[in-house]
Amino acid sequence: MSETRLYPGASKDERTSFPPYSAFDVPADLRELHGRYDVETTARRVRNFRYAHEWLMMIQGGWLATIPEVPVKTGLGKIIWEDAQSADQFGRRLPELRCGRRSMNASEVSNQGFADFIQAVAEPERPDLSIEKLTGAFDVLKPHLLRVYDRMQRETDQIADAPTIEILDDVMRRLRRHLAWGEDVLERLCDTDGKRERRRRRALALREKLESCGGVTGEISDESLRIH
Repeated sequence: MSETRLYPGASKDERTSFPPYSAFDVPADLRELHGRYDVETTARRVRNFRYAHEWLMMIQGGWLATIPEVPVKTGLGKIIWEDAQSADQFGRRLPELRCGRRSMNASEVSNQGFADFIQAVAEPERPDLSIEKLTGAFDVLKPHLLRVYDRMQRETDQIADAPTIEILDDVMRRLRRHLAWGEDVLERLCDTDGKRERRRRRALALREKLESCGGVTGEISDESLRIH
């Protein structure tokens, strides 16, 4: 096709034109079918992810009453709402993964070890334990989720599982904001060597629990997913 084409309804005297084009000008889709996870595995992992965000929402909401630092309370408010949004997104994905309508309200823990780890994150209650509270969520659990989501986003089927990839992309953006906020707050709270040591010990103990249970999916088995 050599002539410049006109938009429909335009006369030759008008200048509303566009250059010749061909269907072959469309960029090639370089994504590949057949990712690492089949649909059943993907559905199970999405249920695992929803479980983690549901508990994050509940744990952080419970902390609001016992954290005395007002700026921490106000900052956590939006974070709790965003974790709820993440849980909802994972829930809406489940019926599309052949899970049925009832799965909209379903989440699933990978194993008892991860359930115990979640309870350990939630354990600090006293008002003088803000460091221990925030360390569990922002130094251990949320960084772990970010690593797992990043790997799944890269290894799942890039075409058939594109909706999950989009959800993970949204959730990861939120998590990165949460981690930046948490790091800033913990740096301000840990203003002595003693407080910094409290943070270090708390993180170490929880990381050991997380690694021993295999993480949110129960499948941490290689170096690229191990906790550092």
